[in-house]
Amino acid sequence: MSYKAIVIGTGAAGYSTADWLFKAGITDIAIITEGQYMGTSRNTGSDKQTYYKLSLNGQSDDCAYKLAQDIASGGACDGELAYIEAVNSVRCFYRLIEYGVGFPTDEYGGYAGYKTDHDEACRATSIGPLTSKVMTEKLEAVVLDRNKTSMLDHKQVVEILVDENVCKGVIVLDTLSNKFEKILAENVIVATGAPACVYGKRVYPISQHGMTGVLINSGCDMANYTEWQYGMASTKFRWNVSGSYMQALPRVLSIDEDGVEREFLSEYYAHGNSLDRVFLKGYQWPFDVNKINGSSRVDILVNNEIEKGRKVYLDYRQNSKGYDFKLLNEETSQYLKKCGANLKTPIERLAKINSKAIQLYKDNGIDLYTELLEIAVCAQHCNGGVKVDTNYMTTVQGLYAVGEVAGVFGVTRQGGTALNSTQVGGIRVAGHISKKKAISTDEKCGDIEIATLAKKAENFRVSNVFYQDFIDRMSLYAGFNRDREKMQLLLAEVEEYLNADENIGLSLSQYYYDRDMLVAAKGLLIAILGTMCFVGSRGGAMYIEKGNIVGERASSRKNVSILRDGKIHFEKVKDVPKKVSWFEDLLSKQSGDI
Repeated sequence: MSYKAIVIGTGAAGYSTADWLFKAGITDIAIITEGQYMGTSRNTGSDKQTYYKLSLNGQSDDCAYKLAQDIASGGACDGELAYIEAVNSVRCFYRLIEYGVGFPTDEYGGYAGYKTDHDEACRATSIGPLTSKVMTEKLEAVVLDRNKTSMLDHKQVVEILVDENVCKGVIVLDTLSNKFEKILAENVIVATGAPACVYGKRVYPISQHGMTGVLINSGCDMANYTEWQYGMASTKFRWNVSGSYMQALPRVLSIDEDGVEREFLSEYYAHGNSLDRVFLKGYQWPFDVNKINGSSRVDILVNNEIEKGRKVYLDYRQNSKGYDFKLLNEETSQYLKKCGANLKTPIERLAKINSKAIQLYKDNGIDLYTELLEIAVCAQHCNGGVKVDTNYMTTVQGLYAVGEVAGVFGVTRQGGTALNSTQVGGIRVAGHISKKKAISTDEKCGDIEIATLAKKAENFRVSNVFYQDFIDRMSLYAGFNRDREKMQLLLAEVEEYLNADENIGLSLSQYYYDRDMLVAAKGLLIAILGTMCFVGSRGGAMYIEKGNIVGERASSRKNVSILRDGKIHFEKVKDVPKKVSWFEDLLSKQSGDI
C-alpha cells in the first residue's frame, strides 16, 4: 500500500487533519487506527468539557495577538506556535459549527464565554460533558461519509520507516491476522494523543495508549516533555472531578484497610477553610505548585493518603462534619447563592448546579445518590510532546504530529486549548504538504525491517508480564510529586526491561504496547532528571530532592527543554510575533491557501 499521506489516529486531531488534507486537494490518503472507537477524544470529558478560542461574544476587544500572549504566558512556550494556535482558532471553530457541533449562542448569534483554568478572558465555551466526543463524531461523518477517505482499521503502528532522516511510511501489526505489513507514504501525520500508558493513575480512558515511544525510536526530538497536568479524577470510571463536582462541596474522606474513615482535610484546615479550598478546585482543577498553600494543597493531601495505602473518596450523600454555610468565604457562598444551590446536601447542590454531571456517572454504572466515588490525583494532559515546527512537522522530514502528541504548550495552558490545537494543526500540515515537491519511494523500502520483525516474532514467548506496579510507581514518584532518588531507581528498572533478551508478553500486540510504554517512560524519566536542577518546581509538578521541595529557578521559563538522542538541551523561547502585515503585499503573493 502506498499513499500521498497517511493519518494515524481517529480522534478529533486525526479526522480534522484528514479533512483539511481533502480540502487542500490531497485525496490519496488513508487513516490508520488500532480501533476506530478508541482514544481520548471519543472517550473522555469533564463536567463541561471546554473549547478555548478567540472571544466571539460580540462585545470583547479580544484579538489573536492577545490570545497568543495568554497561551504563551505560562512560559517555555514557542510564541510562533502560540500565535498560529490563536490566529486560526476562529476559522476552526466555525468549521465545527458548520459540521453540526452546537456551541450555544445568544439571541444575536454571539458565543458567550466563561473562565477556565489559567484564564481571565472568558474565551471558553462548551456543549457539555462530551464536547470532544461530538467533535469527533461530526468530523468522522464528514471524512468517511462525505469525503470517502479510506480507513485501515486494526493496524497497530510498531515502527516508522525513516531513511536519512526522511519518513517513508510505517510498519504495522495487523491485530486480526497477527501479521506485519508495510504502508508507504510521502507524508505521515501522527495524531495518537499523549503517552497515557506511562502512568498507572491517569484520567485518560483505558483505550488511550499513544505511540510516543515509537516516535522517540524514529528519531523525533521531544519538547517540554516534562510538562504535564495532573489533577483529581475518579478511578472506577475515569473522569475529571473538576468544576461543579467540587463546587458542590462533597465530603472528602479516606478509608484504610480496616475500614476506618477519616475526613483528613479537617486535620489540616479549619472546617470552612477546607471547603473553600475544595470549592476552588472546580476553577483550579490542575495541580499548580504556585497554589500549594491554597487549593493545590488538597491534591497533596489526597496523594499522601493514597501513598499510605488508603483509598480516597468523594461523598455526595452527606456533608462534612460540622458543615455550616455561614463558615464559607464570600466567593464560595456567593457562587452557591447565584446558582440557587444553597441546599442541604452535596448531591442536592450538584443536581442544582449541573444535573448532567450526575447522569454522566449513572450512565457509567455509578449512582452518586447512593455510592462513594473513589478518586486519585491522575495524569490528565501532556503540555509538551513531540517537537514540531510551524508546519507541525517533527525533526524527521515528512513526519508530522498534531493534537496532544505534539509539544505545542509550555508550563501551563488554558483549559480547552488542547481541543483548539487538534483543529489548528491540520490546517498547517495540509497547507505545507500541498506545496511540497512530490518524492518517490522505493517499493522495496521496509522489506528488511519487515523480515527483521517477523524473525523477532518467531522468538516471542507468551507470558504474564505485567507492568502495573511500575506505572503505579511512575504516578507516585514521577507524576506531580517528583522524587529524584526514586526516579533514578525507576530509570534503572526501565532500562533493565528494555535490555532484556527475551521478547515476552500476553500477546505480540501487547509486547509492542509494552515496548512503546517503556521507551516513552524512559524518555520521560531522562527528561525530568535532566531538567530538575535547571528548572526546579514549577507548573504541574513539585521536584523533591532528599525530601525537600526544590524551588523554581527564576529564568527557567525562558527556555524550551529538548530531549534529543537521550540528552537534554535548552532552546530560547521565541516571542509571540508582533507583525503588522501590508495587505497589498499579501495580495500580490496570494497562493490560494486552503
